[in-house]
Amino acid sequence: KFELPLLFKRYHRIFLFTASIFILFVLIGFFSSAHNPGFVRGILGDRYVDMTEDNIAKGDPFGVYKDDNPFNMFIRIGFNNIRVAFITFIAGFTLGIVTVYLLWSNGLMLGCFQYIFYANGLGIKSIMVIWIHGTIEISSVIIAGTAGFILANGILFPGTFTRLQSFKKGTKDAAKVLVCLIPFFIVAAFL
Repeated sequence: KFELPLLFKRYHRIFLFTASIFILFVLIGFFSSAHNPGFVRGILGDRYVDMTEDNIAKGDPFGVYKDDNPFNMFIRIGFNNIRVAFITFIAGFTLGIVTVYLLWSNGLMLGCFQYIFYANGLGIKSIMVIWIHGTIEISSVIIAGTAGFILANGILFPGTFTRLQSFKKGTKDAAKVLVCLIPFFIVAAFL
């Protein structure tokens, strides 16, 4: 009720940085896809693009979300999102380098994914269907990236603390931010 909002206030610049670079990476993915049709296949893979194009041709563009029973999809989506968040957090130990890479790859994938639907005249429909859970999911990925950068910040910029004290504080704060995301990933998977 109090501690988490105060943490976000303390690290709002890191959150803004994370959100800004993620949005930049999404835009790079979207515009690169628009100017180079092979870019989408290079990022998402031939199998996934072919499946999505087949679903669009069949009139079921979001059929990827129906490839399994709802409970299995819930478990798979929830587990994957939690796994990505923890990896993004742990990547902070690499001084944020791997955190940037993970935000880069996820941002490019999202930009390419949205472009497929936009190019097929399904841009608004994709927002209405995918972003029901995507709003929570993508926001949570950005917050997990923020947790990774908080960890890296604790290592790189100790300020008036010793590097060890700063590292411990950064790790503790980043872990609190990360743990708060688990319920959001569960809700996103449910939706």
